[in-house]
Amino acid sequence: MFGNLKSNLKSRIKGVVEDIKGRRVDAADPYVAARPASAPVAARPAPVVAPVVARPPPERVPAAASVVGVPQPVEPPRAEVAPAELAPVELAPVEPATVELAPVEPAPVQLAPVPPAAVEPAEPAPPPPIAAKPHAASPSVASLAAAAASGKVASRVLHADMGSTDVASYLARAKANGRSADSVTGGVGINAAEDGEAYWGPVDNDSSRAKAAGKVLTIDQFECISCGTCVEQTDKVYYLPDDGKATPIAQDGPMDLIQDAIDACPVTCIAWTPPAEAEERGLATGIGAGE
Repeated sequence: MFGNLKSNLKSRIKGVVEDIKGRRVDAADPYVAARPASAPVAARPAPVVAPVVARPPPERVPAAASVVGVPQPVEPPRAEVAPAELAPVELAPVEPATVELAPVEPAPVQLAPVPPAAVEPAEPAPPPPIAAKPHAASPSVASLAAAAASGKVASRVLHADMGSTDVASYLARAKANGRSADSVTGGVGINAAEDGEAYWGPVDNDSSRAKAAGKVLTIDQFECISCGTCVEQTDKVYYLPDDGKATPIAQDGPMDLIQDAIDACPVTCIAWTPPAEAEERGLATGIGAGE
């Protein structure tokens, strides 16, 4: 408070001094003297400052003296200062730095090859070949017919006609082998059965129907045991070498004897098979062997 009063007095005194100096200058200047004198500035009374009485510090009473009835010093209330509010600070978003990582190539792992167990399946020993039995030369059809008419020829001699395919030969073989003559129902070539199926040759059996359907006569030489029963039926269609397996040598022949050989084979290795399957399986057909 005293500092404010002192500064006010200094400023007022300075103003009065400058005003007096200005009047002196005006009196010396004739042009300024002609000017009307300004009204005197009344000095402002000095402000009355009330004396400040120093407030004695409060006496501290020892803890032992705080007895009922003794007045305790009262501390002045403290002014509560409101907390200043801070202006919100907006921070610019920081974009995360992109870090490019080089791809790590996996190290190649080489595995040692594991050799397979050297276990070879034992192959069954092939049976010893059976030599084919020799056959007598086939007589002519005319001589067989004459012998059959005289009754002097045994059935095995008639059965020796292993290659004829005419109707008379079929009838002669049917009689010699104990078959009925009614089994010979067709002629040479393709015939139609009562059920509508086609068959090849004078007799209607499985072999004649298979040939009419386009199948080929085959022998599975892996299964063949070289017994020679097929050659015993007709050596005009089947052949057995001395040290090998049986094989077809003709696709056209007596269908009755061809079927007899299929029925007599002990290992059923003779069959009629579609051409594509026969080629895929590597079956013996005799086709092209004589070329």
